[in-house]
Amino acid sequence: MRKKLTILHTTLATTTTIPAMIRELYPDEFDIVNVLDDSLLNDIKYSGRMSASVIERFIQYACIAKNNGSDALLLACSSLGKAADIARELLDIPLYKIDEPMADQAVNSGNNILVLGTVKSTLEPTSDLIRSKRKSQEQSITCILIPDVFELYEIDREQHDQRIAEVIQKHLNTYDVIVLAQASMANAIQYITQGREKIVTSLPLGLQQLKEI
Repeated sequence: MRKKLTILHTTLATTTTIPAMIRELYPDEFDIVNVLDDSLLNDIKYSGRMSASVIERFIQYACIAKNNGSDALLLACSSLGKAADIARELLDIPLYKIDEPMADQAVNSGNNILVLGTVKSTLEPTSDLIRSKRKSQEQSITCILIPDVFELYEIDREQHDQRIAEVIQKHLNTYDVIVLAQASMANAIQYITQGREKIVTSLPLGLQQLKEI
């Protein structure tokens, strides 16, 4: 029996890539409902924090997923993790965060962890998530923002990926694990020829949890 999955996106970038990956991983298993509201991410970026308004709107979208008959809700944005934690307490359907398996793998892969992001608002929630899953206090987490790259995704995706890959390459020998904080960064791995095993991304890792539905 096919299951219904609502995906909440905060950027147009993921509205095609994530559903395509799901259909490849789970042929004929899901009917997908895509919900896009880029104002959620934009509000966090501009204010530098998650406001009560963002949390309230997220909960409204979570309720929409429940009321449209979805079997689960997938959050495709790492910046909204705290809002998802609140919404989980109010829902009776599973709410999956796309970056949660990535955080689990990161803390199981080494002590010296680097988190890279192209959106400042993603770095703190991603590092907080990883920190909450640490195996010991010896595990250190460093965050680096790659500036002026996020906007390239829609303009010149190849340059976007190459710029990220350059930063990854620069730090590969310094850290045990390199975490790419956003799903939109995953394709940069194709430009890394050695050391890929150190890189952790939310795609396709974050989609494996859909097996539970």
